[in-house]
Formats: sequence, C-alpha cells, structure tokens
Amino acid sequence: MASSILAHPQNDHPSSAPGSPFGVQARLRNRSQIEAVKTQGESQAGRYSVILILKTPPDGERRAAFLISRRFDLLAVHRNRARRLFRECWRRLYPRLAPCWMLLIPRKAIKRVKLDVVLAEVERVASAAGVLGEG
Repeated sequence: MASSILAHPQNDHPSSAPGSPFGVQARLRNRSQIEAVKTQGESQAGRYSVILILKTPPDGERRAAFLISRRFDLLAVHRNRARRLFRECWRRLYPRLAPCWMLLIPRKAIKRVKLDVVLAEVERVASAAGVLGEG
C-alpha cells in the first residue's frame, strides 16, 4: 500500500502538462542553455531588471530562467519576492510569447515596486525584442 502512494509519476502534476508556463518544458534546465542565452541572446537593461532574450532557440520552445543570486540580496525573503514577481510576469506573458529563451535578472530597485510596474517593464522589453504578440 505504501508503494502506491510513492508510485505517482511526476508527469501527473498539472504544471508538467504541455503548454504550462511552469512545466519542465518551459524551463532553461542546465548551464549550457543559460550560457547560450548569455552569449547569443540580446540583453535589455531596464530600471528593475536585466532581461536576456534568445529569439531563435535551438528547440523552438518558450523557456525561461530567473537568475537571482545572493549578490542581489543576502536575505532569502527578498530573493524569493523577486522570483515570485518574475514567475507571475512569465505566467501572464507566456501565452503571447513567440518561441524564445528568456533569462530574467533582478536589479535592487525591484524590491521597492509592485507587480504591475515589473510586468510593464518585462512586457516593454519583450515587445521591443519582437517576441511578444498581441493579446
């Protein structure tokens, strides 16, 4: 009986469904993918974040990673808030994005603003890069 509790495949989780903004298919998963975005992608620096976008990903998928190190802030609560802001931006923009790989890096100023300000900046950068459709 205990084995049936542990036997749930990871793919049954709703976030791992195809087309989900938070599933395995929507993440930059290893160092080589992140390095590809850093070296081949174009960088846009805003007031609250730095966003790198690779417009022509090798796999043709929409993927993202949030690079939030302790250099941003030593307090985990601040790093987690920045991560939550970026996740919500990604969730809202995901259906309108063309296939691209995106790396989002927060700036210290993001600690003082609300979601709508960060979302507007990410939207502006994605639109300027040509990866955001109408919606």
